[in-house]
Amino acid sequence: MTRVQIIKAIEAFGKRHSIAPATVTSRAVGNSRLYSRLQSGGDCTTEIAQRLLNFMERHDAAVSVKPEDAA
Repeated sequence: MTRVQIIKAIEAFGKRHSIAPATVTSRAVGNSRLYSRLQSGGDCTTEIAQRLLNFMERHDAAVSVKPEDAA
């Protein structure tokens, strides 16, 4: 996944959950400045990218489970 794709994924997740992109990165990897750094051309390690993507995937899956489905 490219830096641009990661940025778009962060933005889409933030929009779906009504939170700012910096909040997404803060909650996912404990770094609220990561989004800004990516936007300004910086990068992150593959480990950080994977943690971020895993966080977004887990939280999207949790939201898609309806209470009646969990019973």
